[in-house]
Amino acid sequence: MKFPLALIFAFTALAAAAQAGDLRSGRDSYLVFQLDNDLFTGSDRNYTNGARLAYLRPIAEKDLNWIQKSLRTLGGTGDSRLFNFLAVAVDPDQVRFDWGIGLTQLMFTPSDPEWTEAPPGERPYAGWLGMEFSLHAKDSRAVSSVVLSVGVTGEYSFAEETQKWVHTHISGSPVFQGWDSQIPGEVTVNLNFDQKRRFGDLARATRDWLMEVDGYLEWGAGIGNFRTDAYVGTLLRTGIHLPVQYATPRIQLGNYSHELFLPGARVNRSEWSLYLFGGARGTAVAHDITLDGPVFRSFDTGVSSEPLVGELVAGVGFRLGSFTLTFSRTFRTKEFDGQEQGHQFGSILASIGF
Repeated sequence: MKFPLALIFAFTALAAAAQAGDLRSGRDSYLVFQLDNDLFTGSDRNYTNGARLAYLRPIAEKDLNWIQKSLRTLGGTGDSRLFNFLAVAVDPDQVRFDWGIGLTQLMFTPSDPEWTEAPPGERPYAGWLGMEFSLHAKDSRAVSSVVLSVGVTGEYSFAEETQKWVHTHISGSPVFQGWDSQIPGEVTVNLNFDQKRRFGDLARATRDWLMEVDGYLEWGAGIGNFRTDAYVGTLLRTGIHLPVQYATPRIQLGNYSHELFLPGARVNRSEWSLYLFGGARGTAVAHDITLDGPVFRSFDTGVSSEPLVGELVAGVGFRLGSFTLTFSRTFRTKEFDGQEQGHQFGSILASIGF
């Protein structure tokens, strides 16, 4: 299985390059692994699998390279006033930066593995493989993230090879027969914005409770030939010794499990945490390459994306020292015309700070 090894070596080299520079003392870097799969909920269709390996590290403003400086400007913390509405703090000295790099693979299939081509009303075969470069500007109450993702659909996403290997050697599931009909190859470039603002008063008010409560409101948007959309949402969590780190429940471009906000009112010195979390999101979708097809070539997918998609997520998280493990389930409404019902999938996240 040469292609995953090559990708791992490539990612390792990029992560090592990203690590160059001075770190601010006392702040963690994170290595994150995420897996989405609907087999956790008893199905094998639609958004059937997603996997990500990501690395994040704090970075001093003086060490930003030209890509990071461009993302900083787009995030409202540069010299341009055009994006000031994204800024997280009035005082630039309060802002700290994290730099992230991730490798993500997504795959989508119809419901019947015997179909060599998805019939009308079924999700077409599609795969995507991409690199994500993100800059996160944060203070104690908010974080603004700007993400540049570059990827490819079609055979070079290696979705067919990955799924066939996993189904043959790990899950024992049927091998899907229709990957020759998948959405054809197209290089994708996407720019994504995301801002989260914490419920600061809630965290302070429950600091001394047995079951602490906190969370955030979020909004974001993406533009590009992979996906163009905009969303609003919220996430709440409650538990014992809530950690500073937030776990991202499911794979989302540029959003990783890390210290979203500077500690501010919360400095949890306990060695462990146990908590529940839940959230909701509404998304307006203008284009989704896995449903609407490529932009720069003609290809009829047989379906089109729904303009409005909602989702609920619920899960449980555990932290021991710098290691975090979460499991969650996402309930998503219909994503394309002809889809008979919404879709569910489970997610596992493991991260370690060092």
